[in-house]
Amino acid sequence: MVLLVVIGAVGSLAWMTLLPSLFTRAVLDRTGFDAEITSLAANPFTGRVSLRGLVVTNPSNFPSRDCLQVRAFEADADVWSLFGERFVISTLSVDVRQITLVRRAHGPTNLELFRANLVGSEPRPPTAKSSFLIRELRLRLDALVLADYSEAKPRVRTFALELDQRFGSISSAGQLLGPEILRGLAEREVAAELAPFLPPEFRRVLNEAAIGRAGSRKAAENKPGEVFRGFLDRLEETRKP
Repeated sequence: MVLLVVIGAVGSLAWMTLLPSLFTRAVLDRTGFDAEITSLAANPFTGRVSLRGLVVTNPSNFPSRDCLQVRAFEADADVWSLFGERFVISTLSVDVRQITLVRRAHGPTNLELFRANLVGSEPRPPTAKSSFLIRELRLRLDALVLADYSEAKPRVRTFALELDQRFGSISSAGQLLGPEILRGLAEREVAAELAPFLPPEFRRVLNEAAIGRAGSRKAAENKPGEVFRGFLDRLEETRKP
């Protein structure tokens, strides 16, 4: 019994010690982006994950290294759902200090490159059912930085979003674009600036969300920024008696 306890203690210590370096190495190998973390704890038996102080930086061929700063990431997942058709996360809390999107004169943005490397080049067959479900989600985002180096004169803008939203039963990215999120983007004049930094499919999700909540297909003919402004105008009209 004593031997088993000692072996278990040593194994747990090794797991806690090696996990942060294994995680950052996996991020670099898969995406090409460097990563650092202050602490990381994961229990494979309970599905509890807790991460603090995550910093992801762009590859050296980007004019700015800033990419992502996360204060905290906490999740409680259903371990057994890994063996089913849909991965289920009971609760998820993400506290983001800053996201920096970077456009270069040539090549994809940092978001496009990170996503392409993470997903891989092999196309996945479409499925009618989502591959994940988040029962409860809290998302906080303090600041968004848009750094455009595609022109001769670089342009860097910082938007203090201060978003703090709660969601339930999330199974697709489009569900995150509720009225409060869309209104916040429109009121801070972020939408028109943000669109050029997004992959085409991301822009489509944003437009569809705005169109669906505005109740007008005519908005699809507008520019991405105008979709959000039109959506905000309709929200204001509904408030009037």
